Amino acid sequence: MLNNKNDTPNSALPRTSEADNKQSRKEYMAQYYAANKEEIAARRNARLEERNATDKNKYATDPAIREQRLKTNAKGRQAYKERITTDPDAKKKHEERLAERRKRHKERLANDPAYRQKRDIFNAAQREKRRKQKSEGDEP
Repeated sequence: MLNNKNDTPNSALPRTSEADNKQSRKEYMAQYYAANKEEIAARRNARLEERNATDKNKYATDPAIREQRLKTNAKGRQAYKERITTDPDAKKKHEERLAERRKRHKERLANDPAYRQKRDIFNAAQREKRRKQKSEGDEP
């Protein structure tokens, strides 16, 4: 007979301490997640993909959301720049990140011909752009 205020079957079981209940619950959950890891990951990924698709659609179609996100990201970038200038640890971490990025760029330029070609095309376009700006500035 269920006679507690919530009418849950746990009340029919003999009383155990709250610590025992928490421990048994933790053990059960650990076993459940270990046994169903792939299924849980698949459900989580499906939800994330669905949410990302709706967010991308909103960003592409709604100018207000686009503007809000741009403002939020701009504030975040500004805070990051300020933190780098004031916090020595953040500056050190930033410099390490840049050094790693430069290293990856050099390795990729040396080893990836498609990346090298793309970079050369970009550099040629930049040179042409600067040349046009300079020639326009020279004309009276």
